Amino acid sequence: MCGRYAATANPDELIVEFDIDFVDDEMAEVCLPRYNIAPTDTVAGVVERAGDDAVSRKLVPLRWGLVPSWSKAPTATMINARVETLVTKPAFRKAAAARRCLLPAAGYYEWLSVPGADAKPFKQPWFLHPGAGTLAMAGLYEFWKGPDGWVASATIITTQSTDAMGWVHDRMPMTVPADSWDDWLDPALTDAAAAVSLLTTPTLDSRKVSRAVSTVGNEGPELISPLPE
Repeated sequence: MCGRYAATANPDELIVEFDIDFVDDEMAEVCLPRYNIAPTDTVAGVVERAGDDAVSRKLVPLRWGLVPSWSKAPTATMINARVETLVTKPAFRKAAAARRCLLPAAGYYEWLSVPGADAKPFKQPWFLHPGAGTLAMAGLYEFWKGPDGWVASATIITTQSTDAMGWVHDRMPMTVPADSWDDWLDPALTDAAAAVSLLTTPTLDSRKVSRAVSTVGNEGPELISPLPE
């Protein structure tokens, strides 16, 4: 599972790295360095949408927690989508065939239950990250129309953790290699199974970090700083 993450790249950096054609007006605010992104937060997403003349790659705001188009209310909490059921689950299968995205991150957090000094266990957060560069997490996005307008939302695709990461959690985000971004984002690729075949599991480093990240309201670069051994 991925339930909290950090994203520190600014719009200019994302434009270069992901070859963006269009940047939504909100992105200057959305792309501030953020070290404690939580479900329902607005996050940066890379998508491709067909326009009048051609398909363009866009940097857009997406609410984290996918709301299916047929949902009666925008209260869905589907922050993750299991890759094993991506092409069959009603909430995800249409998006898997046409609305795939990338969610850039510096890394994500997982919590490991460990014994405390008084033998009472507590949850110790760990920051899992690629070491250098951006973690291009694979996602899906959807549009939901409500009384106040459209809501664009997204979910992170997860898979069973690799042996190297399974010690901290049994699920982990899937990523898309840079040489597969074009195909993954292409709305003309409607074969969801073929799209899923592009996904990979990242090789990640990990470090123990402050328990302050466990409180959603806490924010700042110190949250990803390693704790002294």
